[in-house]
Amino acid sequence: MSIHANRLYSTLVEIIRIPSTSGHEEHVRRYLEQQLTELGLTPHVDDTGNLIATLPGTGKPLLLNAHMDRVPPGLGHEPVLRAGILYSDGTTNLGADDAAGLAIILEVLRRTVEQQKAHPPLVIVFTVQEETGLCGASHFDNSALAVSDGLIFDNAFEAGTVVSQGAAYEAFKVKISGRTGHPGKDLSSTVNALEIFRAAKYPHGSLADDQTRINIGSITGGTARNAIPATVTLEGEIRSFEPAARLEHYKQAIRKAFEQAASQFGGQVEITFNTHSTGYTIGSDEPLLLTYRRVLEQRGATLKLRPTFIGSDTSGFRPAIRAFTISTGVVPQCHQNLH
Repeated sequence: MSIHANRLYSTLVEIIRIPSTSGHEEHVRRYLEQQLTELGLTPHVDDTGNLIATLPGTGKPLLLNAHMDRVPPGLGHEPVLRAGILYSDGTTNLGADDAAGLAIILEVLRRTVEQQKAHPPLVIVFTVQEETGLCGASHFDNSALAVSDGLIFDNAFEAGTVVSQGAAYEAFKVKISGRTGHPGKDLSSTVNALEIFRAAKYPHGSLADDQTRINIGSITGGTARNAIPATVTLEGEIRSFEPAARLEHYKQAIRKAFEQAASQFGGQVEITFNTHSTGYTIGSDEPLLLTYRRVLEQRGATLKLRPTFIGSDTSGFRPAIRAFTISTGVVPQCHQNLH
């Protein structure tokens, strides 16, 4: 392993050792702040909790981004390297999403500073709460920095693949209300909230030739085994590549299905939708993408483009910043060599 590769690997392991979940990125942020300061940068934290720093250069500024949070449990741990593949130690998730992106950006900065490479002004943005709604990217204030292009390093596909299209992502919550009662007594005045859920003919699964996916992933309800459930709360999501009008159609179909079922049984329903991202498509003629294609060709590689339902900070930055995601190569069950 080369000196640079060894340093990249060591940085990745150091970050994985640090716990981090959405809303609790302070430990990783402190580590990153120290690394940036040692490189001569002056990082600061914005009102959202993002860590931001700039490296002066010549030309148009370029955004470099990775997110500091990871999905739960997100514990710090000592990862295990086995046959060239990095694994979790078994006590928690690996955390390479997005520790790998953070490590890549730090290595880019180190080589740029050490080798005194010519470069554009670099705007480093390490974001918070990507996993819970792209909060850091969506609230990033670009007014003073005026950056128009960017690279997001995150989990998606094999290393180097560009995400060509990101799906719109709409979360929804359904609260069904009925009336409870004891199943051994008179049931005439009860309304079983679970039966309302069962009766609702809402669209779900893979739809429109897998251009849209609708899933309910959390169901909570009832208070006791021997009581008719008075409430059921459902949490789900819509992810879609279809036009905005079709997304609105699915939302209305979900709303109508649960309202009709509630009316049929004499219950009530409350439905709320929360837009996490509106989706995007990377233009084939975007200047930064063309530059990335040329760099790959110089190295004997070809540009690979793939759409994904997986969310990333790219959705939060676009369209104000023409950013795109370059996959770090982190894949499920660690089938990909990380270095």
